Amino acid sequence: MNVLMLLFKDIHYDARVKREAVALAEAGHQVTIACLEEYPEDPPVLHERVELLRLKISTKRIRRSITNSERGSGAARHVLRIVRTPVLKLLKDILASQEYYRHVKAWLRQHPVDVIHCHDLNTLPAGTRLARRFGTRLVYDSHELFNEMAGKNALERRVGYWVENRLIRHIDHLIVVNPFVKKEFFKRYGPLPTTVIQNTPVLPDFGQQRPDDVADLRCKYGLCDDDVLLIYQGGLNPERGLEECIQAVALLPERFKLVLMGDGRLKENLQAMVDELGLNKRVFFHEPVPSESLLWYTKQADVGLVIYKNTCLNNYYSTPNKIFEYLLAGIPTVASDHPGKRYVVEGEGTGICVAETPEAIKAGILEVINRLDAFKQNCVVKRTQFCWQKERDKLVKMYQQLGAPEHEQQAAAR
Repeated sequence: MNVLMLLFKDIHYDARVKREAVALAEAGHQVTIACLEEYPEDPPVLHERVELLRLKISTKRIRRSITNSERGSGAARHVLRIVRTPVLKLLKDILASQEYYRHVKAWLRQHPVDVIHCHDLNTLPAGTRLARRFGTRLVYDSHELFNEMAGKNALERRVGYWVENRLIRHIDHLIVVNPFVKKEFFKRYGPLPTTVIQNTPVLPDFGQQRPDDVADLRCKYGLCDDDVLLIYQGGLNPERGLEECIQAVALLPERFKLVLMGDGRLKENLQAMVDELGLNKRVFFHEPVPSESLLWYTKQADVGLVIYKNTCLNNYYSTPNKIFEYLLAGIPTVASDHPGKRYVVEGEGTGICVAETPEAIKAGILEVINRLDAFKQNCVVKRTQFCWQKERDKLVKMYQQLGAPEHEQQAAAR
């Protein structure tokens, strides 16, 4: 089949979309990813049967231009505040979606496809219109509870649910990331043909020597052999419990060190916090690394941290991919005590779940260290159950059923 994936951001750092596209290509499908052109660097080459259609959206360019000027003139900062008001933000999103739709429609006139695969709600309006116009099947791949994400204002949520409720009846198949998100969709919209595809990484061959381009973290930060290395990898953004993790380090003995690997809006604030607490020799900031190399960095740590704050339903039910990254790398996790994290971390014995306070995080880290060998052994044993090689098979099977005659699809859904 010819598959068109819709992604309303650039492809560079979306590991899930890249994995799904390659999995379908390896299964013999031809895949095109219609994404945004947001980065000047060339995107990665994924597979000979995966093509990229990178689109320039004018509203996105204008927003970046204003954001880059935010620290400049007072006028630029004033314009940015206006643009971020709920009504104008919603209008901007609608205009951007319309422009994206027009670009993809023009491409589809010359390139017929069998399936349109929408990644998240922000591509579903365009995908639904295109599927009806060109007579294709429609897949809705919900990476999270989009309308319950942190930072969504009341207007965005209200409109988002209205849009999702109208459009979800037109999809042929739903993909979700864990059983809790599936339950939420069913509760709101009723039963749907659904496949749970967890956001697991590809399991590397750790029997090989570490790649030359992967830095030795202990050497880089001058750590001693008996230092305990904690790691957080991902966006340095609000509601990720990063302040609490840093405060937990301040409560722990001197030999506990933390690497924050990633970038984001909070980076400068977190650096200032580290300075204020006098933790410059214990908390380190590492730039983002390519997804292909990430687990080689992860496995150098002793404990992984996933402390999302329970401030929205998406945080509560989410299973961040770093939970699986830590598991595959063979290091235990200290995570928030939420259903979407607990079912893996405590359900599989790969770590413990705690309250989102510095004291609880500290206690959790110490408990994991006391039972480190047992937790690490569980991680190694569970690797093959929670890797992309297994989730990939679910995606390929789903597409086989999608291409089957309708009566066979109905039987498979039952």
